Amino acid sequence: MIHIDIYQHFRKEEHDLIDQLIDKCNRANNQYAPVLTTFLDPRGQYIMEVVVGSFEDLNVTFYGGPYAERKRAIVAPSYFVPSEEAFEIVLIKVDYPQKFVTLQHQHILGTIMSLGIEREQLGDIVVADNIQFTLTKQLESYIILELNRIKGATVKLNSIPIKDMIQSKENWQTFDTTVSGLRLDVVLKDMIRKSRTIAKQLIDKKRVKVNHTVVDAADFQLDSGDLLSIQGFGRAMITDIGGKTKKDKIRISYKTLFK
Repeated sequence: MIHIDIYQHFRKEEHDLIDQLIDKCNRANNQYAPVLTTFLDPRGQYIMEVVVGSFEDLNVTFYGGPYAERKRAIVAPSYFVPSEEAFEIVLIKVDYPQKFVTLQHQHILGTIMSLGIEREQLGDIVVADNIQFTLTKQLESYIILELNRIKGATVKLNSIPIKDMIQSKENWQTFDTTVSGLRLDVVLKDMIRKSRTIAKQLIDKKRVKVNHTVVDAADFQLDSGDLLSIQGFGRAMITDIGGKTKKDKIRISYKTLFK
């Protein structure tokens, strides 16, 4: 059975998600059958792995399409090997008049959300030579019918094979470093290559989000899989937290996508 201690390793605001994921695992365990989740961001995927690890006979597999950051999970007994189709993901291509309008990630996201679709039903939004996004299969016909304008431009949506998912033109840079602690201001200072004072100012002015939520506490403790959005800089993600050095510093790896 699930160990109560699992909660103490995570933040209070993550407890709802942990409850949902434990519930999925219990269902897979009791029914001895695969259970599918909605889309999880990298932090959610990390939490899922920890939760599944507390069940003896369960495995988890993630999939969101090639190159995906946001993925759905299938929790299942160890014998079960899920197919791509089992994840029930559809890839949608957006056709729009590229000559006359420039569409960005936030325009697509905002329009989809305005149709009453929840964020966890939506996977990656990729903006490159064309625009694509992944979605839970059950919403496919609804969105194709309902979404016909973005930012005033007429658009047409088509489902295409998931193997045709394009890679985002985004170039993340990877860094390995050591930090004195996992406080938000300490790690942020390293990421933006500025002083701790400037890092604190950004946090105080509510310009930093962690996993899509504004965090205004400099001593907020970061963890593996956390995605930071830093206004004026871009995005960063903690990819790994390692051991300590002889001087008691913590080894971390992160990647940045800065303007």
